[in-house]
Amino acid sequence: MKILRSAAFGLSEHIPAARWCLSLAAVAFAAAVSVSRYIDLADTAAFSSFETLFMIMTDPVNIVFIYLPAYLFAVCGIMFVSGFGGIEVLRCHSRSDWLNGKLIVYAVNTLVFMAAVMIINFVVCSRSFFFSNVWSSGFVGFRAMMGNPASDFASSPVPTLTFASMAVLMFYFFCGMVNMLASIVSGRESAALFISLIAGIGVGMMNTMIYSNDAESQLIRCVVLAAASLAVYALCLAAMSRKDLTRRSG
Repeated sequence: MKILRSAAFGLSEHIPAARWCLSLAAVAFAAAVSVSRYIDLADTAAFSSFETLFMIMTDPVNIVFIYLPAYLFAVCGIMFVSGFGGIEVLRCHSRSDWLNGKLIVYAVNTLVFMAAVMIINFVVCSRSFFFSNVWSSGFVGFRAMMGNPASDFASSPVPTLTFASMAVLMFYFFCGMVNMLASIVSGRESAALFISLIAGIGVGMMNTMIYSNDAESQLIRCVVLAAASLAVYALCLAAMSRKDLTRRSG
């Protein structure tokens, strides 16, 4: 209950409307640009809304260089809402409970951001492409021509997109944990934003070396990223145990 009270306090305090508006505006703009690009490609193959959404959610440019900075910009202030002061920790009775509350806040913000990304992109795709719950032969041929394995489309679009979005969600949550660790160590929001962004870009670029995007590959990504997130959070707990609780500026 103490953790839940801490999380509820963090969620009630950390609602940076301006940041979220700017982040979601960037997501909407990227969705519109991506759809415009795929409309031009539709002369070669008639894509469905799910097929276009799949291409958007597996595009490294969107995931790493557009949505990731928007996500980190929205959440990078979570650790500094109530500072690292002793009063806030005493209210939660322990440093670990205070940090667990922050963990819940990061998780909720990540879920909300990912849901917003999926909804915005699906709405934009649906306005320009027809709906179909099967992969079209033209789309599969187009992806194969681009170097993607046919196994990506062994499952229907819904489970494939679900696992793809889960993999992106876990990627962002991992970056959020890096942001948490950098915030604790540096005590500065700007430094935490920069460090987590560089780490996220590095991991995202490593992910592009894996060409498979089928449900099984995405599930493996989720497991690996979940384990990495837990490891970073363990480092956060260790760093918090040695943290000077005197509030720092910046």
